Amino acid sequence: MYLVYQFSANEDPSLLSQTLWRLKISHRIVVNDGRSELWVNHPSHQEPASQLVKMWLNDPQMLNKVEIDPNQPIPQSSSIVEQIKAAPATVGVLLAAVIVAFITQLGSDLSMVQYFTISPFSVFGGQIRFFSLQNVLAQGEYWRLLTPALIHFSVMHIVFNALWVWDVGRRLERMIGSLAWIVGVIVIAIFSNILQFEIDSNPLFGGLSGVVYGLIGFAWLLPILRKDWPVIVSKPLMIFFMVWLGIGYTQIPESLGLGSIANTAHTIGLFAGLALCLLYWVTTKHRPLRQ
Repeated sequence: MYLVYQFSANEDPSLLSQTLWRLKISHRIVVNDGRSELWVNHPSHQEPASQLVKMWLNDPQMLNKVEIDPNQPIPQSSSIVEQIKAAPATVGVLLAAVIVAFITQLGSDLSMVQYFTISPFSVFGGQIRFFSLQNVLAQGEYWRLLTPALIHFSVMHIVFNALWVWDVGRRLERMIGSLAWIVGVIVIAIFSNILQFEIDSNPLFGGLSGVVYGLIGFAWLLPILRKDWPVIVSKPLMIFFMVWLGIGYTQIPESLGLGSIANTAHTIGLFAGLALCLLYWVTTKHRPLRQ
């Protein structure tokens, strides 16, 4: 990263940061020794960022008139390898899901699936038998609270979830940090899994969809609470996810051959993401956002 500018105590970097994101200049605003600093991720962004800082210092409103020069190529912020390095937690979650999908043969090998479901189960005479959550925890099998999120039952299932986790998740991870990101994902997954199990009384569910909805909810709400946060989830995209959530409560997915959808996990994941966003906002609103 490359230092561009150090803000004085009375300078608000919000408008400048919004303009940088609008112009696709990847950057972070960090606090160092009590003072905010602007850092860019790419060396070719140093000069344009410096020019924008000068313009901002002279007349902040001039930034609203700055547009992208179509003849000026915008350098790619990173290669795929660099993107992976910048989002290790996201990659780790996706890799774990792929490994579980391989081990369970996309949910078709029930003898392996039962090691990852929220409760071990067995099937006798066409009926499924399983333990209560209290019994599962009494046996010390705490990993079962998390691992259902890694189970997927079709190629479409895992591809759909993986694409959204990668697209939204990696950008969130770069902005809030890997530790905060993975803690948030774990919390979303656990709450989604527990309530899905307790409400539907069936251990045969899984997928990262609850986590996807949690990430979507988090990324959608924070720019509303903090204007210096770049928009990751647009309004049309949020509407799409809400419509799909509603469709999940109908018979349409099954009629299309998509099977039964764990709607409770989706809904709880969404609300968990929104709640975590509020918590993040409360704990960070008095300091510049790290971007």
